[in-house]
Amino acid sequence: MEKLNIWGEKIPGNSNQKKVSVMELRKNIKPSVKLDTIRWILTLKDGTFKKNSKKTIDTYVDRWVKKQDSDYQDTFTDVPYLIPFIAKGSKKAVIVVPGGGYCVKSMDGEGVDIAKELQKNGITAFVLWYRSCPYYQPYPLMDMQRAVRYVRFHAKDYGYDPKQIGAIGFSAGGAQVSLFMNVLRQGLITLPDYKKDEVDMTADSIQFAGLIYPALKYQYNINMLYASFPADEVRDEKKREEYRQIYDAVSHMNSVGIPHFICYGTKDTMVSLQDIGEYVKVLKDTSTPHKEVVVEGAGHGFGAAGGTEYGFWLNEYIKWAKAL
Repeated sequence: MEKLNIWGEKIPGNSNQKKVSVMELRKNIKPSVKLDTIRWILTLKDGTFKKNSKKTIDTYVDRWVKKQDSDYQDTFTDVPYLIPFIAKGSKKAVIVVPGGGYCVKSMDGEGVDIAKELQKNGITAFVLWYRSCPYYQPYPLMDMQRAVRYVRFHAKDYGYDPKQIGAIGFSAGGAQVSLFMNVLRQGLITLPDYKKDEVDMTADSIQFAGLIYPALKYQYNINMLYASFPADEVRDEKKREEYRQIYDAVSHMNSVGIPHFICYGTKDTMVSLQDIGEYVKVLKDTSTPHKEVVVEGAGHGFGAAGGTEYGFWLNEYIKWAKAL
């Protein structure tokens, strides 16, 4: 599959520094993909802050993420990219943002599979591979912002309308989309040493958004802060609270008027259904156009879910997006 490098020659946040230099790894536990994965999942969904959770997250990333993701580098030299799925004649383009707890990217079920369905139904799609742990914020969100600008900058090349660009994100990918809309665009990110290019001069707005079982703030997944910020800062109570308050898409709702599609399962224990409910309430209170699809009995991560009882949501999303 084609990979479109969204940055130029200089990628902000990259260097030749080894990633393990900022990671905390468990060395006294025998590697086990099953057990390491279970520990990682339980850590991400644990609502009680623990000082040693950093080791669980970093160990999973160092042992297994780099084995399953060929684009993961041992140094901070990852190259974010988009995979294009062009639908000829489409006026709309959607950036698909996979989840994975800011540690891994579910590039198939929450990325390529989604994009193929969109393309098949006449909507151009781009799957985003963004930087994640041990890259810390703001770099994942900068990749999100740059992807939007890149897609708009190249609208004429691919034939869609630059005023009809949307994004759909899953879990941590939903965090990417929601934090991008509601927090980043308030001017959170400034890099004085970065020289902007013509893509950076392109508008970074999106015209419609899909949030699929999104992690909308860090309080429910408090230990996921370790995947997004330096450990010393996360362990500092004052700094941790500062990050928790800033990176909160519910409290900083800044996307009034942008049509939303929100979908989640009734048995999801990985993200906060209460947070999603509060976000939907803000949409209602501000008369922001939205469609809410509740998948009865579904847990977290149903993704494309083709051929299962949960797969209807994607058809609902496609109909909704095409009708905008």
